[in-house]
Amino acid sequence: MAFRNHRFSRLELLVGKEGLGRFRNLHVLIVGAGGVGGYAAEAIARSAVGKITLVDHDEVCVTNVNRQIHAFTDTVGKKKVQLLVDRLQKINPLAIYHGIDEHHHPDKGDFIFEEAERLAGQPVDAVIDCIDTLIPKVDLIARCKNKNIPIWSSMGSASRMDPSQIKCADISETKVDKFAKQIRLKLREVGITSGVRVVYSTEEAIDPEQAVPGTEWQCICPTIEKEFGACQHKRVMLGTISYLPPIFGLWLAGDLLQHYLQGIDFKKRETFEKTPTFDEFQKVLKLGQA
Repeated sequence: MAFRNHRFSRLELLVGKEGLGRFRNLHVLIVGAGGVGGYAAEAIARSAVGKITLVDHDEVCVTNVNRQIHAFTDTVGKKKVQLLVDRLQKINPLAIYHGIDEHHHPDKGDFIFEEAERLAGQPVDAVIDCIDTLIPKVDLIARCKNKNIPIWSSMGSASRMDPSQIKCADISETKVDKFAKQIRLKLREVGITSGVRVVYSTEEAIDPEQAVPGTEWQCICPTIEKEFGACQHKRVMLGTISYLPPIFGLWLAGDLLQHYLQGIDFKKRETFEKTPTFDEFQKVLKLGQA
């Protein structure tokens, strides 16, 4: 083989034919399509993963613009999952992407797993959890553990600014992060103490000021009347900065992808015999080729 030229050529040069094939065969379920989940989804899609299902019921709010990959002036009020599906299809139109316009909740049981499998035609291989509310998050983690589905979970990315204190580890090793502590305690009640990969920060959270709904905070959500998720239903509103949630999302994606490369001898990986020149590449370029 002289060389391959497709949208993932540079990835194949790094992980080899086997690594690329593993990614293409994966079905990844991403729950939560906000500041963390949006960047995780993009990284997964740009790694040639063959099937991605996104779960979220929110619309873009103007306050999302400071950190969410799909938030622009002209997308305010639009569904996040559909915006992400449209975006990912432009990255790799040969992959299969679906959006489920729902919030995960214990009352809904295994619905998102069953629906994801139905839409993709393949069971879920791995889950990225970007839920920011405690009970649904704990329930999702517990369901994944019971189903033996590997899960990567984001802890608290709000109220922090120092990227050097972001870590990736088993949930049993987390410290400082109060949200992670709450999750550990709840998981312990159902017999889960380890076996969940998480991204968290050891930076002490910055306390919000004038952020409690009803004081200085006014909800400007495009669907302020909705019963779940609007600002007026939140106990406190936390500040965020542009780069922290994306780093969390990218690290979740990176740790998941490395997990599925385990066992490959990269020194002996099968890949190109040579890298094409630009002129050679132009002659045979087919952007639709996987």
